[in-house]
Amino acid sequence: MIIGEETEVIEFKKTTGEKKEAMESICAILNKHCRGTLYFGVNDNGYVEGQQVSDSTKKDVSRWIYESIYPKITPTIEAQSIDGRKIIKVSFSGHNRPYSV
Repeated sequence: MIIGEETEVIEFKKTTGEKKEAMESICAILNKHCRGTLYFGVNDNGYVEGQQVSDSTKKDVSRWIYESIYPKITPTIEAQSIDGRKIIKVSFSGHNRPYSV
């Protein structure tokens, strides 16, 4: 299933293994638009590939954001299931530009 396209405020990452790229994307979106959404488990074409998701996975994502992005932000991190495939949705916002990673 395809959930949409990447835009200036929506970013897709195939797995949480792309954490460095994800943190850079979050930072860039914050600096330009002050809010956005990033999905782990979705490829660049918007196809839901899914990935392993556990409570520790969500905690890891939260920790990466906390340790990587300054000034600090408080994202919403949730697991979702689409067609039986699990993904992680990270919603974030911030108005203390500029942000750095």
